[in-house]
Amino acid sequence: MRQFTENYFEELFDFAALDNTVSSTVRLAAKDPKTLYQFFQRYIYFNGYASSVIARLASSIAMSRTLFNDPTIFTTEEADRGFQISAEIMIAAADEGSHEITHRELAQLLTKTLGNYAELSTGERNQISNVPEWLDEICQETMANYQGTPGNVESLVKAIGFHAASELMGDREYALIDMIIRYENEGIGFDRYLKQQTEATKIGKHRYLPWGYILIHGKYEGTGAEAKHFVHVLNALNMVLKYRPESEEQLTEWVLEGFKSFIQLQQSLFKKIFQECLAMNQVSEANQVSPTAKSFVLA
Repeated sequence: MRQFTENYFEELFDFAALDNTVSSTVRLAAKDPKTLYQFFQRYIYFNGYASSVIARLASSIAMSRTLFNDPTIFTTEEADRGFQISAEIMIAAADEGSHEITHRELAQLLTKTLGNYAELSTGERNQISNVPEWLDEICQETMANYQGTPGNVESLVKAIGFHAASELMGDREYALIDMIIRYENEGIGFDRYLKQQTEATKIGKHRYLPWGYILIHGKYEGTGAEAKHFVHVLNALNMVLKYRPESEEQLTEWVLEGFKSFIQLQQSLFKKIFQECLAMNQVSEANQVSPTAKSFVLA
């Protein structure tokens, strides 16, 4: 029987090219504090929806428990395995609010720090937070693809494939963000600001550093929650192969369709953010007065 592994997906997709879309966007955003704020606002906004809908997928699978049965068990009430598959998915949803703090709170700490770094007023932060139509469309499509339909095996298997891509690509995204901000730009820009002008903030019973939002998910030359979640998704996918009567070819086709759907949305997200960051940088550069021009004006 086929087994889904990380290597299986790596052989099918050009992750180097996919990563380049992400890294190009982060490098562009890192050039200017205001642009970096906008990048993270868009990225965190998207991830807020992607994270929220995981519980719906787990619930959709759990409500469809009789769709996934152990073929070696002939007593109906003893054969269903839908809850076991659901539990593998639910781990990712549970982590969003575990350890006495939600990932949303960590995200808010990071965005607040980025706004301070960019010296943005409340009005400027609110203006950037206005959600463009393209971002809303990506989030709506993400939720539609992610949650699956209870009782519809094709929809559920595609959604698990979608979830697999979300976790695998998320691990790579956070590692690239960490690499570019803290290592490529070590001692300058936002890395310098984090080291010299920020300190741990008390939230609840504990204190947290602003960059903790990134590191809890993934890190350069390391792993975080996304990598752990991906392992659990692989467990779920391999149980689907074991507990469904369809051929491996059919189930794999559905998994890959969902996987590809997420990648397309992820790439669209970063390309749109890149375009926004480029436009913002161009406006910023146009507003800067050259030393010669400034001397002329002062004279």
